[in-house]
Amino acid sequence: MARTAADQHKFSTLEHDDLALRNWLIERLRIMPDAVSIIHASNDGHYTRLPYIESKETWDPRKEPWFSIAVEDTDTAHYSVTNDIFTHKERVLTISLPVIDGVDGSNDGVLALNLDAEKSEAILNATYPPMKSRTFVMTKEGQMVISPGYNIADSTLQAIARNANAFRGEFFLNGYYYFYRTIGPQAWFVVQEVAESEMKQLVRHGSIKVLYGMVLTQVILLFCWWVLRAALNTIYMRITNGIRNGTIKQTAVEELLFEEIHSAQQRQEKIAQDALTDGLTGLANRRAFDNDAERYNGLANTHIAMIDVDNFKKINDTWGHTVGDVVLKTLAELGLRLRGLENITLYRYGGEEIAVLFRDVSVEKAQSYLEKWRISVHTRSFREADLRVSFSAGLCKMGGASLSDVVAQADQLLYQAKKTGKNKILAG
Repeated sequence: MARTAADQHKFSTLEHDDLALRNWLIERLRIMPDAVSIIHASNDGHYTRLPYIESKETWDPRKEPWFSIAVEDTDTAHYSVTNDIFTHKERVLTISLPVIDGVDGSNDGVLALNLDAEKSEAILNATYPPMKSRTFVMTKEGQMVISPGYNIADSTLQAIARNANAFRGEFFLNGYYYFYRTIGPQAWFVVQEVAESEMKQLVRHGSIKVLYGMVLTQVILLFCWWVLRAALNTIYMRITNGIRNGTIKQTAVEELLFEEIHSAQQRQEKIAQDALTDGLTGLANRRAFDNDAERYNGLANTHIAMIDVDNFKKINDTWGHTVGDVVLKTLAELGLRLRGLENITLYRYGGEEIAVLFRDVSVEKAQSYLEKWRISVHTRSFREADLRVSFSAGLCKMGGASLSDVVAQADQLLYQAKKTGKNKILAG
């Protein structure tokens, strides 16, 4: 929501200029049953609130805690418990995220979503956990945010807060297992409490399934051994008869022929894979890109990005080509690590240039992936103390034009990113 607000809407003090923004926000509000309001606040104090309520002249959104903590971090959503002065709700859950301009990276303000705490609690309690348990949300100081529907002793919450000292984990306390995970930079915890008796029952059921599986596996292995032994006995008898008679019948070498065919197929598959893989970076090579890009260009919701390392010639001239190769391999490794399970394929297009194809991935997700990759590369430390690496990229939608025109458009956006300061991603 924050990215779309930054790309499609601009802050304005004129009421008619905010109409498109209000319509867009109210559509988001309608699909969230526990949402109280959405506030779009600029850095100069101007704001738009939906549902619309007469503005309070004395209210400055910049003084709200959700505004101040959001502008401190430009990459993570922030969670806080606040009150809504417009509806007089004393306790609402506020999720806030800075609105970042996708062109120059500037902070234009904050987008805040207020949720009704009681409705959020009802939604959480209506979910079906994978085991008999109770789930709740608390702060790292031991204060309850969303309860499981009944009270939990303050001493228990304090004990949980003392033991939850990592991003995620589990521990045993007073006859219960606690599984937790942090959300947001304020270190709220989502906690799942499971009784020891429930865990033991799950372990018993799981152990029985494993035992049955092991017995079945042994039976299958014994059957396979018996079949294999019978087949080997047949082969040995044929070889023995061939040695005695001085000839080997064709049926006696059929197994050897099958093995040779299988080995040849494996060698062909390895040769084909090597022909489509870049030897330095391990990415797909230019030949693989040409094959895939032609196919992707005819599919819906596909995008292409062209990436080029900034000042790569200077890196080679200063530290040598060996360091340049390390830079390319590091760039490729970070890109592969960050892509997750998305339909994202990386190719070494040539030299220090890398191409990325996105299949069935929205332009917002594609740009977010490229930004995370860019930041990871730029903040990566190398053995050479003064070496800092960055890259520029151009991202555009595929389809609607020939492949050469699409690649040319991505290259043009890449050239503009280079020309306007480098270390940035431009989308078209």
